[in-house]
Amino acid sequence: MTDFWLTDEEMDQEIEANRAACQRYENFDPDEDGWSEIWEGLFAILIEHMDEVREVFDLDPRKSVLFPEYPDLLWAACDPQQPVIYSPVFREFGMPVFDGGPAMTMLRYDPWTGKELPRSTRDAFFAEAENILGHDVGVLDQELEMLPPAYQSEAWWIEKGL
Repeated sequence: MTDFWLTDEEMDQEIEANRAACQRYENFDPDEDGWSEIWEGLFAILIEHMDEVREVFDLDPRKSVLFPEYPDLLWAACDPQQPVIYSPVFREFGMPVFDGGPAMTMLRYDPWTGKELPRSTRDAFFAEAENILGHDVGVLDQELEMLPPAYQSEAWWIEKGL
């Protein structure tokens, strides 16, 4: 059984909210005027999630050290029409949560091959960042941009042998 962080009552509320959302769009006609607005909103969220692969790889998945092992997954992560996210800095793959923010559901296995994905380097990254900067930092801290360029891509964890 999976440990879940919601109570049964909270899960019931979430399920009901999901049902209501489905009912709201159940009879939606993609030819209606509102479709372009909905599509543009979803596309904007996907594009925002792809900032890292745009900046680090210029949307070319072959530039990732992981490409030989996970080519289909990286192609999807560099395709703005695919709901796959890759963070080269943290070595994390996921799918966006369409709440308008940066949340994602982590992938632990490659959906195309079933291979287990490499472990996240997030904890090691923040340990390194705190060592370099001399104090605790969080994922949204602007100071992270002051780290050496290697820490803006896969280069740092490759150099560390992670």
